[in-house]
Amino acid sequence: MPLHKVGQPTGRRKKKVLPETPSDHRDKTKEKPPTTIKAALAEELLPTFARQVEQLPVPVEELPEFGHLAHVAEQIVRDELILDGNARQNLATFVTTWMDSEARDLFADTLDKNMIDKDEYPQTAEIEARCVDIISHLWNAKNEKTPTGCSTVGSSEAVMLGGLAMKWRWRKKMEVAGKSTEKPNLVMGINVQVVWEKFCRYWDVEPRYAPMKEGQYHLTPEGATALCDENTIGVVGILGSTYDGSYEPIKEIAAALDQLEQDKGWDIPIHVDAASGGFVAPFIDPDLEWDFRIDRVKSINSSGHKYGLVYPGVGWVIWSEPKDLPEDLVFNVNY
Repeated sequence: MPLHKVGQPTGRRKKKVLPETPSDHRDKTKEKPPTTIKAALAEELLPTFARQVEQLPVPVEELPEFGHLAHVAEQIVRDELILDGNARQNLATFVTTWMDSEARDLFADTLDKNMIDKDEYPQTAEIEARCVDIISHLWNAKNEKTPTGCSTVGSSEAVMLGGLAMKWRWRKKMEVAGKSTEKPNLVMGINVQVVWEKFCRYWDVEPRYAPMKEGQYHLTPEGATALCDENTIGVVGILGSTYDGSYEPIKEIAAALDQLEQDKGWDIPIHVDAASGGFVAPFIDPDLEWDFRIDRVKSINSSGHKYGLVYPGVGWVIWSEPKDLPEDLVFNVNY
């Protein structure tokens, strides 16, 4: 005898027909299924999660047709980042990878602030000004009452600003003398970081590189002066060579340029790229003269995220005194 009557419920649920997901509404006549998994991944990411709403493919070259839940998007990005190296194990790029939890909390609390809006966030601007003051003192700036400098996006932006100041000072000097300003050049060792090559290309300055040789992997006084002429906007000295971390002999290079000025009349300033050494030398070698104690050093940059012990990517550029920064490079905003 049957346990149920025909037409009555059997106790088994009917199979539900799931509604089409948003991805099913696409014009499938236009789609060409990839022939391999590799080809599929080249076109879109295919995350596998339990709920149907989380099974939408994610295009990698255009915006998706439909959005994802926040936690799904987060997990997709986290899964992608697994392919990166482990930052804490990165010993090759001179970047701070750990800070105290209190510092991380401060980062989190200020993520929504646009610090360039100094009227809206005046205390943030005040803290930046204090940092400029502290670093100016650390590097023995000439005018302690009027520190001149700013924070930057790493040393790359700092180099651009320091280089521009040198070029503009040289240009004004040549204009006053009634001479051509068409062919500026910059002298440095071949061991400089690539940002100096970028500076020269972006701002139409001829780079003049002093070669290296075995046992000598940084700029020498003789190598610098041999490349200088009246169109040289400055000499770059490195405190912490890209090749071996060594300090270039800034004081000796300055002395050689002093002699060159006596012989030829060319007053050529020095910019010190202290991206690596600017927050090391003052503490480890306080008697080493490389900074604004040398009159010919007009500007210095350094990276806070190297040995300034903070996360990427803050940099700093400081001038010896206000007159070393051309007024035309300073902007006063009234809005």
